Amino acid sequence: MIFLGLVGSPRKKGNTDIMVDTFLEGAVSAGAQVQKYFLADLIINQCQGCFRSCMLQPGFACKRFRDDMDTLLPEMASADLILFASPLYCATYTAIMARFFERCLPLWEVEIVGELGTMDAFRFIHNGLKGKRAVVGMVQDFKDPQSAELAFQAFERNVARTYMMQIVEKLHVTDVRDVGDIKKKTEELKKVFASGKKLASAG
Repeated sequence: MIFLGLVGSPRKKGNTDIMVDTFLEGAVSAGAQVQKYFLADLIINQCQGCFRSCMLQPGFACKRFRDDMDTLLPEMASADLILFASPLYCATYTAIMARFFERCLPLWEVEIVGELGTMDAFRFIHNGLKGKRAVVGMVQDFKDPQSAELAFQAFERNVARTYMMQIVEKLHVTDVRDVGDIKKKTEELKKVFASGKKLASAG
């Protein structure tokens, strides 16, 4: 059982990072193998929108760029569960996470069978993430959980619809600001740990 944690925060040892570590620690306690990537540390070039360079060929590689996505995409395809986590910035997830999602298009393989710009343009062949389990996580400054509604909708759009994964858990911690504030949220962190353990135990 392989669990992959993707941190979309610019702050190491920040609240999002701690949440991901706690979730993965729970998974390890149930026997899972885990790997964490701090996306801000990786070289992820900006998507150039040339979808023909990645979606119309087999394999998980962009034709335009050789960067850290060459490592990350195959690891995502081989993982059993992926945690996507971000702090709330401007009502949604960070630009770091958005850039990453844009560069995940090589996970798709399609062929053009119809008119471009229509829903019938492509025939689906393969998607390396289809059916995999996913967890989405947010931390935020605001106390009101509804502040992250748009962010979770964006996660739903990309994780569940675009990349066809099954979201099995949503982690959400509110009212955290400075680095390490989440450590004061002991009950929330216990739930995050328990979630990782439960999902790893479920196989």
